[in-house]
Amino acid sequence: MVLAKTQRFQLFLERLAVAPPAADADGALALLSAVLNGVEDEHAGVPHDPANWQADGRMYPPQADAARLVPGRDGWRRYRNRGHNTLVGVDGAIEIVRLDGTCLLRKPGAPSEGKGS
Repeated sequence: MVLAKTQRFQLFLERLAVAPPAADADGALALLSAVLNGVEDEHAGVPHDPANWQADGRMYPPQADAARLVPGRDGWRRYRNRGHNTLVGVDGAIEIVRLDGTCLLRKPGAPSEGKGS
């Protein structure tokens, strides 16, 4: 069933929130990609074609080469999207924040083995 982009984005947030946490930044990017591509494959009505990302109406996950530093937050990288920023921590944490500062999702990274023992 094809859904509007706002509905697909909400479904992406819901699925990401309940997915197992990532252990590091690479795992967080992989998780973001898997969840978003899964939602888009099911509900965008448009085939996956990254070369056509600006015109096809489908949402695409952050790309590693688009990472930017986050001032005042060591260990975090920012990926700019149309209406929000996706922040990824070195520990696998993910935050999705609207441009107005509203936090849409805050997902901690997986606990490290041996931490807190």
